[in-house]
Amino acid sequence: MLIGFLRLLVLAPVLLLLFGSSVGAATQDANTQVFRATFKIVHKKSTATGFVLSPDGGKSFILITAAHVLDQTPGEQTTVVFRCQTGEGEYTKLPTQLVIRKGDTPLWVKHPTEDVAAISVKPPVEADLAVLSTDSLMTDDDLRALQVHPGERLTLLGYPHREESSEAGFPILRDGPLASFPLLPTKKTKTFYLSTNSFSGDSGGPVFVTRSGEADGPTERVPRILGLMQGQRLLNDTLEGSYITVKTRHQFGLANVIHSSLIIETIRLMK
Repeated sequence: MLIGFLRLLVLAPVLLLLFGSSVGAATQDANTQVFRATFKIVHKKSTATGFVLSPDGGKSFILITAAHVLDQTPGEQTTVVFRCQTGEGEYTKLPTQLVIRKGDTPLWVKHPTEDVAAISVKPPVEADLAVLSTDSLMTDDDLRALQVHPGERLTLLGYPHREESSEAGFPILRDGPLASFPLLPTKKTKTFYLSTNSFSGDSGGPVFVTRSGEADGPTERVPRILGLMQGQRLLNDTLEGSYITVKTRHQFGLANVIHSSLIIETIRLMK
């Protein structure tokens, strides 16, 4: 028995490294969990963001992103940059090919009217991935119960202009106050503004809140995803001179977010 116990002590760090992703996810703060479920989507001409959810506790996975990300990706494949943890604070990037078309036929499902796409994805076995349930997507009832309100600070993750928060390839976290009213019903409102700048590369990223059901309650461990980053609000302007006309675009400092209820509707379209 003593020999067996010693072997267990020796193997424990190895087992933790190999299986720590799924075992430790529930004990991590909500921000870290969403970090570990958000990935860069990249091809030669563009970069975007996507996040991975599971409808069945980790048996299968769905990549969520903005529909225009996949629509504008040429060819039959794109690359999802997963990550593998090799030690404490050490990660290796795992660029993984994802087939998104068969010929000219898309393999993803798209919301009938909104800029939302969902596609089945199989992460590498060794990928560091927090298993976030599709139940983390907030419904109208969830918004009422959590008393989400204008001015509340929400968090977003993305890869603005291809930038990453570290060499490990994790996204960059920003936040800002919810800038729209009314929010409900989401079937009618469809989107809301977040008072923060958004950039190329942020499209498809998750927008979420991390607190309890109390209006100003403490941080909780279960992420609640309010929506998906669609893009930024821009002001188009034209400057005319005697010999030249210049067209400019200015940032409003507003990001447009699609409600999670429409992500839920998109997932239901998957076969």
